[in-house]
Amino acid sequence: MTWEEQLQNCVTNDTSASGRILHLTPYMDELIKSTHSMALQKQFIPPTAECNFQFADDYLCEDKYTPVPNLIHRYKNKAVIIATNQCACYCQFCTRQRLTRSGEISLDNFGKILAYIKEHSEIEDILVTGGDPLILNTSKIVAILQELEKIDSIKIMRIGTRIPITLPQRINTELIQALKMFNHLYINIHINHPDELTSESRDAILALANNGIPLGSQSVLLKGINDDYDILKKLFQQLIQIKVKPYYLYQCDKVKGCEDYIVDIQKGIDIINKLCNQISGFAIPKFVVDTPEMGKMILAPCSMSGTDEDIFYFSNSNGQCSYKNVK
Repeated sequence: MTWEEQLQNCVTNDTSASGRILHLTPYMDELIKSTHSMALQKQFIPPTAECNFQFADDYLCEDKYTPVPNLIHRYKNKAVIIATNQCACYCQFCTRQRLTRSGEISLDNFGKILAYIKEHSEIEDILVTGGDPLILNTSKIVAILQELEKIDSIKIMRIGTRIPITLPQRINTELIQALKMFNHLYINIHINHPDELTSESRDAILALANNGIPLGSQSVLLKGINDDYDILKKLFQQLIQIKVKPYYLYQCDKVKGCEDYIVDIQKGIDIINKLCNQISGFAIPKFVVDTPEMGKMILAPCSMSGTDEDIFYFSNSNGQCSYKNVK
């Protein structure tokens, strides 16, 4: 099946009153059925039990930082473009469920978005996300990136995507040739568990990397899915083997529908700090929590356990030590 045929034949079911959506590409549907992976089932298939909703739809207050539709300007030098609210597969812990549950949005106001960015020359880093922007036709993706590239203040363009995992057929020659034209383009791939790294997804990821497109990964710490030292160690090691730099491990956002996925923050800190002495530093992402008030806060890795005047105390799996500061 081509990627277009995959999208046309998705397994879809709006399960309900709760707004939970089942939407799987035939590729992912078959992968879940053939592997019986609980890690995949828990991510993509709505739970059968009734959910105890406690959190808000817009925990990160993104609507507050939306000066024009489909543009989020939360950090001074960075902005986010919501290119679409559609995805190939829908994650049950999505931070933008309030958007993906709604009707399809389009960038018919793209001119206003460009005008805003031009008026705010402090913006130098643009993240094109969604939804999943790589679900769009190649010509539309290119048009967005070309217009952004014309703005002198823009130094970095990033695409946030899950497509190499949920629809690897989309990473075809046409798309790769289009993306490789942009010199300051980076792609961050959302991946949470080693079971997602099939031969198809590995080939898709390597096809991007081998054509000179820098790749990073973003993962979410999820209860009962990847909140485990051995699972994350395996994931991060496998990622660097296919030329992906583990970039962020996120504490799951406190968004309505994510209640059952939240992990004790200390557990995430402990796992990342433990990994520091076990695998290459290049394979270790920053563990962060996104806050409504101040954005991303880095929690780990960090070896400092305390201070006492000019003495810094450090600890890791090898033991403890102190360091006297020299001023």
